Amino acid sequence: MNPRSTQRFRGVTAVLALSWGLLAVALSLDALVDPDDVLGPPFLESRLGTVSVVDGLAPHAMGSIEIGDRVVAIDGEPFIEAISRLADWLSEGVTNRYQVEKPDGRLLEYDLEPIPAADLVPNTRVIFHALMLVVATIYLAIGTIVWRLKPDHSGAWALALFCSAMTYLLSTSIQMDLIQWSSWRMRLNTPFIGAVTFHLFTTYPIEPAWIVRHRRIRTIPYILAALLAGLSLFGTGYWISTGTAENASFLYAVVMFVVSLSVLAVERRRHLEGALRDRADVVFYGALVSFVPVLLVLFAEWLFNMPVPYYIALLWVFLFPLAVGFGIVKRQLFGVRTLAKSSAAYGAATLAITGGFAFLITFADTLVWRLNVSFRWFQVGFLFFAILLFNPLRNRLQALVDRFFDRDHIGYRVAVREISEAMVSMLSLNEIADRILLALTDTMGVESAMVLLVHDEEKVLAPMASRGEWDDEALDIRIPSDHPIWKQLWMRREDLSRIDFDDEADLENRESCRDVFDTLEVEILVPILYGVDLLGVIAVGRKISGERLTADDRVLLRTLANQSSIAIENAKAFDEIAKLNATLEVRVDERTRELRDTQAQLVESEKMKSLGQLVAGVAHELNNPIGFVHANLQLLDEYVIKLIDGQRNETDTMRTQEAIAKLLSRSREGTERVKQIVADLRTFSRIDQAEIQVVDLHEEIDRTLALMEPRFKNVITVERHYGDLPRVRCYPGQLNQVFLNLLMNACDAIDDGGTIEVRTFPTEGGVRLIFKDDGPGIPETVKSRIFDPFFTTKAVGDGTGLGLSLSHGIIERHGGTIRVESETGRGAAFVIDLPLDAMPDE
Repeated sequence: MNPRSTQRFRGVTAVLALSWGLLAVALSLDALVDPDDVLGPPFLESRLGTVSVVDGLAPHAMGSIEIGDRVVAIDGEPFIEAISRLADWLSEGVTNRYQVEKPDGRLLEYDLEPIPAADLVPNTRVIFHALMLVVATIYLAIGTIVWRLKPDHSGAWALALFCSAMTYLLSTSIQMDLIQWSSWRMRLNTPFIGAVTFHLFTTYPIEPAWIVRHRRIRTIPYILAALLAGLSLFGTGYWISTGTAENASFLYAVVMFVVSLSVLAVERRRHLEGALRDRADVVFYGALVSFVPVLLVLFAEWLFNMPVPYYIALLWVFLFPLAVGFGIVKRQLFGVRTLAKSSAAYGAATLAITGGFAFLITFADTLVWRLNVSFRWFQVGFLFFAILLFNPLRNRLQALVDRFFDRDHIGYRVAVREISEAMVSMLSLNEIADRILLALTDTMGVESAMVLLVHDEEKVLAPMASRGEWDDEALDIRIPSDHPIWKQLWMRREDLSRIDFDDEADLENRESCRDVFDTLEVEILVPILYGVDLLGVIAVGRKISGERLTADDRVLLRTLANQSSIAIENAKAFDEIAKLNATLEVRVDERTRELRDTQAQLVESEKMKSLGQLVAGVAHELNNPIGFVHANLQLLDEYVIKLIDGQRNETDTMRTQEAIAKLLSRSREGTERVKQIVADLRTFSRIDQAEIQVVDLHEEIDRTLALMEPRFKNVITVERHYGDLPRVRCYPGQLNQVFLNLLMNACDAIDDGGTIEVRTFPTEGGVRLIFKDDGPGIPETVKSRIFDPFFTTKAVGDGTGLGLSLSHGIIERHGGTIRVESETGRGAAFVIDLPLDAMPDE
């Protein structure tokens, strides 16, 4: 068949097989929840080969048949032949003659009426029926999930067939009398258990070479199973008895299991190491732990010739499909040997406890029937007592197994604690790398290890430190950021081994990633991740002991990677801080100069803005006297001409001289006005007085008011309430800037008319200045931000938000304070407190 038809065939057979298992679970669940009113013999029987042995009795049958008797025939028909057709033999109220063989060999006959089969089933068997149904459901779920995840994997197909056959066996092995069509379905299913077991063990994990050469060999077990199933269904009564056919099917299943396990054991020995050996260990030890106890219980039944509740040993057979399914889905199997060996040891030891437990359960059922105890709660209570008795023993056994097989746990925990404590204080990348290598070589016992870190400038992974024997090619390796292995480490965010790239579709990427492992000759690469960044890689070689890396080793490696990522980031941060500290003073000086320059520029800018606003008003004051002088000069020119002409003509020039004198006097008054305005501007800006001075603040305030006279426009009234102020030592030019800012803000607040009040009075050790207007006031939401830089309530282009901020800074540098007092609708007042010696900070 071509690959497409092969896949289609596998899909159809897998669906049919899983549907078969699902049907078995559904019918078993129906019998458990709502058992049909099916008639059965007045006793419970267990099968020992071709013989049915009584292991439970109905009350009306006691005194005749006894537990341990062998049922030979019913109404003259061999009982083992009639089991599958009991519905044809049993009728309500009609007696049947049973021939039984006593333990001493006597053959006796008893006439007994049938009873509803559900009435005879003890509660303990109902409980185990439910438990077996859970195990069967686990088998069916694992087979379905693994096949859905790996539909192209031949092992997943074989596991689906195996799980389906086992699902039927597990769900129907108890209370067959209550489950519909259970007898003929059991005859059909039993031989196929051997066929699917052989199929699974010769497909996964290792396909023997002789199977590869002759794949049709796998069809032989299926052909034999079909023949045995057909013989059990249709050949009984003609060529062979029912008991013989069923025994042949059961024996075939057991023989095929032993043969399949032997094939796996042989192939396992041929692969001493590697991934195939790991998978073989999973299947081999899983099969031993799951099925060998069942075979031993069945062997005990045959050896001691007494029924034993073998289904108890079936409760943990779910370990096998879990192990195989895990191996198929998860390609990399770390620590499987240790896990498998500990599981085998635990299973073998538990077998002894389970045997004792089964003996107690059998003893309880026998005691109930022999003593005619009709209380069901006695059986349930006895089962509960047995569980309480054996549970501490099981826990103790588990602790012993864990202590023996997990001795490395303690050493690893100590190593993790020491590493965590040590790396907290490490601030050198070399020291961190050495500490990682020390943990790998001393704690884990690896023969070689290497730490590769990312070079930020070159964006490559390069060796930082190494231990063990490395060739020059490995020590010189450089892995760039565009290499596929870098992407895999960053995206998967988990440790990687060479086998992880077997499924890589891109051949070039697969070979590139494998080349890294081949060059370094390592088992595993563990990424060192911090957030979304790849900081480095821990490359780990083989152990000195030759053992494979275990799950505990992986935990230690992940812990090392996590701890080292934090330590590496700390070391990098420390390096950055050290570099910053080396240039910190220089950078602080540079920033301080920049801030001072910026501050000076801001102050000068705000001052020039204020002066610009003054110029608009002062220009009018200058134009009046200058225009007056200009007009006088024109008249003076005319009078001079008249004076010259009069002198030539010897006429009276007295009146002309008087007029000229008046013009010169008035022109002089105009020039004096211009000179005074210019002097006020110069004094206000203190262009020629940058040094600190002792001044009269009233004069400074008056000078500022005089310059602002044009802004008042005869609609703003200024009220002066001056106290007796002492002279203050300050920078008058800077304070004039403050006075100007406050007065301009007041004018803006009452632009349509109002009153500005300036009040001064001395305080203890200083003076207080209050600039108040009767404008709309300042809202509470704005008051807290009024002195913030660049905060303004004016429209864009009307204010910079620097005036009050710079004023606040000037007052503070003079050792004073400035605050605002305002209520909405009642104006605003700015209160300035200055010391007498207002020496600002340099």
